[in-house]
Amino acid sequence: MSDNQKFSAHWLSEAEIPLANKFYRTHKFRGKARRHDPCMVIRDRQKHIIACGCLKQLSESQLLAGVAVAKEYRDQGVARLLLNSMAEAFDDRTFTFPYQHLAPFYLSLGFVEVDEDEQPSTIFDRFHTYRRQGRDILFMRYRVQH
Repeated sequence: MSDNQKFSAHWLSEAEIPLANKFYRTHKFRGKARRHDPCMVIRDRQKHIIACGCLKQLSESQLLAGVAVAKEYRDQGVARLLLNSMAEAFDDRTFTFPYQHLAPFYLSLGFVEVDEDEQPSTIFDRFHTYRRQGRDILFMRYRVQH
């Protein structure tokens, strides 16, 4: 658990995963957490979930997905706290598909844009499915800091 005075980061247990899905539904986010995927939340002082992100486990990689912050907590460093806290579980098999306008933010966290054709097929296929849905997204991979 990490702490940022007003906010704290917590990995959810498998039994707690429905709390992430309740957060997504309440705030009308697309995300969907699955029981076997690591999922982290940020809680406020009252222990309410105000942000969430999951690492979808794929055969050859993991996908950082469902990163969402409740509207009233945006621009307060909550997403950065969430992703910096989740970074303990990132490796060179960690990918994400952020919207174009979020590229500088993800670059600042250690992700780099990569050539999609040279990536594992499970992640490549998922990226193209999202693109066909009209999402303006980038293909990024976590660069492990040595």
